[in-house]
Amino acid sequence: MNKIMRIVLVVLGMGVIGTSVYFYQLYKNVEQTAHAIFEPLPPAPDAGQDKTKQPPSAPQSSPAAGTAQTIPNAQKTQEAEENKAVSILVFGVDKRGTDAGRSDTIIYLASNPTLKQTLMFSIPRDTRTQMADSGKQDKINHAYAFGGMTATVRTVEAFLNTPIDYYVKVDMEGFLNIIDSLGGVVVDNAHAFSYEGYRFEKGKIALDGKKALAYARMRHDDPEGDFGRNKRQQLILQQLMGKAKEISTVNKLDKVLADIGASVKTNLTFDDMKNLMFHYKSGLDQINVLRINGQGEMINGIYYYAVSNEERSHIKSQIDQVLHGAAEAKTSQNS
Repeated sequence: MNKIMRIVLVVLGMGVIGTSVYFYQLYKNVEQTAHAIFEPLPPAPDAGQDKTKQPPSAPQSSPAAGTAQTIPNAQKTQEAEENKAVSILVFGVDKRGTDAGRSDTIIYLASNPTLKQTLMFSIPRDTRTQMADSGKQDKINHAYAFGGMTATVRTVEAFLNTPIDYYVKVDMEGFLNIIDSLGGVVVDNAHAFSYEGYRFEKGKIALDGKKALAYARMRHDDPEGDFGRNKRQQLILQQLMGKAKEISTVNKLDKVLADIGASVKTNLTFDDMKNLMFHYKSGLDQINVLRINGQGEMINGIYYYAVSNEERSHIKSQIDQVLHGAAEAKTSQNS
């Protein structure tokens, strides 16, 4: 081997080692952030264990060792767990002044990698429902002020009549830093409007963090009111999910992680996050956005959004189609 070839191999080897060290450090930083933002929920009152703390990547039981027949079963079990449908509740807490804050943004996601489908809808902040902690009827966004993350998740579970696997709580003020770290977002704005000193023209517009926060907050000047605001919030969330899939995000990861660590809490473990990253991308290719129908009503001088039991049953059936559709289809084929 001549001298030039040895030099080339040494340089290439150093490059490989350097790259490996760099990505290993990134991996450890992600893991550290995941541990910092992890906050499990206590067990539900009607359950003996916390069903939200069962990562999809972890098999329910370990196969007995020493038999060849258990290996395929273990693989099938792991594959089933890695590809099972999951539900995630994303809520943004808007704190202004000294109040405890309210979950003014409530977005439900159900994703099924087998069906390659994701269901998404917003729950209007003024929706009247029973609070999980007190049993009283109130606006659904008040659940956070009364009982924090746990009350919010349990109240939404009761409203939808379905369990929620994971939650992600985002501080809306810190939300703008995450958007800036990702290089901003581009959305297709349906209506031109001005809000908090910013002008948002109709059509495709680029938003940095502060503009995105203002864009997500406005509702009084929107022809669709709270529904229009919900749509804008969903647009931003979809853009952020798309950004997370881009390879260019790796170069901004340190800053993104720092902002996430300061603004996010979740019961997703690090293993859960890895599983969602690798196995649920296909579900984002087809996002079905629903709207919860209802009507406004005044009770004791306070405005509420009333959702009928029929509408709640309809939403529940849509959720079930995504979460259990693949299993039902497979059962019908085998019958």
